[in-house]
Amino acid sequence: MSSGILKRNWIHIQDGTGSQTKGTYDLVCTSEGLADVGDVVTVSGVLAKDRDFGGGYRYNAIIENAKFKK
Repeated sequence: MSSGILKRNWIHIQDGTGSQTKGTYDLVCTSEGLADVGDVVTVSGVLAKDRDFGGGYRYNAIIENAKFKK
């Protein structure tokens, strides 16, 4: 998790699917809120495809304006 970058929090969630080798194990969410490491959450937000923030921060898929429910 990274806080306050580009006026948002960046939370990386993992659900046990995907592959770390292929880089498909992690889904990034941007949010005004936060979740703690180890929390089991339901995420809602806007799913965006091929989002490029510049500076090397490009995502095939990202959930923006995420809300977390424990």
